[in-house]
Amino acid sequence: MRHALELFLSVAREYTDLTFGRSKDELISRSIKALKALREEDLQKVKENKELSLGIEAFLERFASFVKEHPEDVETLIKLLSLFIKSPVPCKIRLINFSEVLIEDRRASQE
Repeated sequence: MRHALELFLSVAREYTDLTFGRSKDELISRSIKALKALREEDLQKVKENKELSLGIEAFLERFASFVKEHPEDVETLIKLLSLFIKSPVPCKIRLINFSEVLIEDRRASQE
């Protein structure tokens, strides 16, 4: 779960402008589609499919390694990203803040 939360936070931060309260939901949606495709196809095929990869190229390698290393958490990550897309902007900001707190608490407890 921790790995899913960390990757969720990276994607949410990358595709959300916290200053103006805007998010690029289409890129987050494309990320979900890419994650689903990577469960069944190899990275190269997903990269070649511009419908899946356009705009999220920076995350494709991370998605592929996540699917390979943490297959049990892929569905959790997809659910987190789906929840994020469906949420209004104030809730998106809270989800990001909440995720940051959870990750920081986890790191502090490990030290």
